[in-house]
Amino acid sequence: MRDWPDLYARQSRKEKDNLEFWKYEWRKHGMCSDYADKPSDYFSLALTLLQNLKNLEGDLGFKPRSKVGDILKNLRDNKYKKPQIVCNSESQLLEIRFCYRNNINEAMDCPNWVGSRTCNKETADIFLPGGAGGTYAVKYNFNHD
Repeated sequence: MRDWPDLYARQSRKEKDNLEFWKYEWRKHGMCSDYADKPSDYFSLALTLLQNLKNLEGDLGFKPRSKVGDILKNLRDNKYKKPQIVCNSESQLLEIRFCYRNNINEAMDCPNWVGSRTCNKETADIFLPGGAGGTYAVKYNFNHD
């Protein structure tokens, strides 16, 4: 719940929304991973890899009027491999996808940083979903005690 929440979870349904999100992630990504028959291993590895992203909030460097190119540069300057950035139709950050080589879990540049129509140019505006769904989702997502 703390480390892999749905950014769009509604406060009144946070647990149920998170469960639906995790089911989706498993069906979309986990079932074709190296751990296709071991969901607990897939999620465990994802949470282990998350430790490499503990400073992500600051490293993203979001500011008012941020551009996609600013975020990519901030990540590159902070020694991250090039991710894939996905936004919703309102140019709000939906996902940052980091790519790893199979079996060895070594970070690599994603083959394509474009993950959506609204964030497909480095000059495109990008916003955080500020409390989407009536929650403090972004703050909640980035707190890794």
